[in-house]
Amino acid sequence: MPPCVIEKDSSRALYTVMRLFILAAWCVSLSTATSDMFTCSVPEDPVSARLGHVATMPCWLTPSMNAEGLEVRWYRPKDFDNPVLLYSERKIQEASQQSQYVGRTSLGLREVTSVGLKGGDVTLKLVNVTLRDQGEYVCYVSSNQDYETASVFLNVTVMGSPPLLSAVRTDADSVNVSCVSHGWKPRPRLQWSDGRQTLKPEKLDYSSGAHGLVSAHSWVLSSPSSAPWVSCSLVLSEGEELEGRVDLRNLGSVPETSSGLQTAVIILALLLFLLLSVVFVGVLYKKRENKSTHVPNGDIETMRQAEDLVDIETMRQAGVDVTLDPKTAPPYLKVGSNGKVVRDSSDNVCPPGEHAYILGTHGFTSGSRAYWEVGLDKEKVGVKESWWVGLASGSVKRQGDVPTTPSNGFWFLSSDKEKGLRLNMTPDVSMSSYVQLCRANPRPQTLGVYLDYDQGELSFINVKDNKLIVTVGAMFTGEVFPLFNPGKGDKAPMTILDVSHYQTEPVQVSISEREGNVSPPVEEAETDALLATNQSRNHQTSESKDCVQMSVTQ
Repeated sequence: MPPCVIEKDSSRALYTVMRLFILAAWCVSLSTATSDMFTCSVPEDPVSARLGHVATMPCWLTPSMNAEGLEVRWYRPKDFDNPVLLYSERKIQEASQQSQYVGRTSLGLREVTSVGLKGGDVTLKLVNVTLRDQGEYVCYVSSNQDYETASVFLNVTVMGSPPLLSAVRTDADSVNVSCVSHGWKPRPRLQWSDGRQTLKPEKLDYSSGAHGLVSAHSWVLSSPSSAPWVSCSLVLSEGEELEGRVDLRNLGSVPETSSGLQTAVIILALLLFLLLSVVFVGVLYKKRENKSTHVPNGDIETMRQAEDLVDIETMRQAGVDVTLDPKTAPPYLKVGSNGKVVRDSSDNVCPPGEHAYILGTHGFTSGSRAYWEVGLDKEKVGVKESWWVGLASGSVKRQGDVPTTPSNGFWFLSSDKEKGLRLNMTPDVSMSSYVQLCRANPRPQTLGVYLDYDQGELSFINVKDNKLIVTVGAMFTGEVFPLFNPGKGDKAPMTILDVSHYQTEPVQVSISEREGNVSPPVEEAETDALLATNQSRNHQTSESKDCVQMSVTQ
């Protein structure tokens, strides 16, 4: 064969091999690119979560693939650089996270059978849901080749207050029953029943208040002869319902007067009530304008009690790191070595007439707004039943016979095992109405305390329910300090929680060198050991309850 033919065939073979090599490389590249192609899938409908509970916002990759090596970013619209959660380099990056989500977000599971990131599940889990959390969340997943996004909308629902029912007899066999409830989101469905049938209301009104929360007011006419009771129910969804009932059999009879006279009496009574209300408000306003004459001895001036939802995130911006001062502790208390845990001593029991309280190291003066939280429960132990939490003046003296009243520099909310929540007002004031409204969980698991020194307001908040317990008004003078009393005989200790990482505004504090009995600190392990010891304690006798009940001014 001629040399030229051999040379030509070799060139063709080389050209064919090169084409095959290029084609193989292109196929490998295409395969790699295709393996990184995905879309983000989310539910079509909004996700709902109860206030204070857990929200799960599903997002997953289609087709299913391992997402451990990808970047997963959850963020609010127009806030890409301040994510709710950022997962990259195979771990959660907490440094760039929005402050309001710190400690509350993680990658969750969209269903029980999910295997998480290995299966392409990039679901966001958000705990302790607040009203501010409602809105749109963007699920963003990126690889070396591309990125995809999808949005989930979170609706925050709120269970309002238990319905409050009242009944007024209009004639011999007719009763007007009204039903009122506040603080719902979204608008609940209200329905009446007498146990046999659904009743049609004479009137049903809804109104919106702060944070878009809805109040419901309705009334119905019923007959005691046809039904012994009437119920009013408010329903958000299946399993989210509150019901109230009123017994119609024990209502007082209607006086035998003519309808005209009866109407006149009612109108006169309403006018008298309105006149007295105007006079009372005028006197109260006058007193508030002149606090120096109204509170010469520092008594609590006003009290505002409600189950209103509070903007706890804003309050937490004034968060302070409260530490217990062992110098102010009597020998009847055991204080943790970190200054965050305190409980009563089982070896040295507080005698009758003494008050086993401890103060914080930092005090507050004019210009201060401060917020702190107190843990009042422990897992497998339960919620504390007896305690004090509040403020004490820096001038208080540790004498057993000094009543712990506002006139002596004490302002606090307390819990009694038998009487429930109380304020140390003069005279002694019970928070029975709050306990009645919250009978399912009358005592808070975590108590928030908010002080506005210049406004003279001290507020107590049920943190889990995000609701105000009570706000008291008083005129503070000089330095005031956080006050704590862990009670007596409780299995659970009292724990001071650190909320200072929420702080975005300066808080004026001072450190006071006070004299007092020093109780040696104990390690956390010793505190847990004390827990086990106290498991077997019986309730204390009424003689020893002086350590946990407030004194009443003589």
